Amino acid sequence: MCVLEQTATMTTVRLSNRRWAHLMELDKAYRLAKTIKRGMQQVEYAPAMNTDEAIAALRAL
Repeated sequence: MCVLEQTATMTTVRLSNRRWAHLMELDKAYRLAKTIKRGMQQVEYAPAMNTDEAIAALRAL
């Protein structure tokens, strides 16, 4: 990776296709982990449901 241009608000770099693909995979994994973490937090605070309540909630979707 080499820095081509750098300003106060932007940095332009040159990357190989392989490194760019790897960075995109890491970004996708980060977004997925963030979504899972948010879901786990929602599970902790959501009220408990019995089977009938859960089925009714899913049918409403």
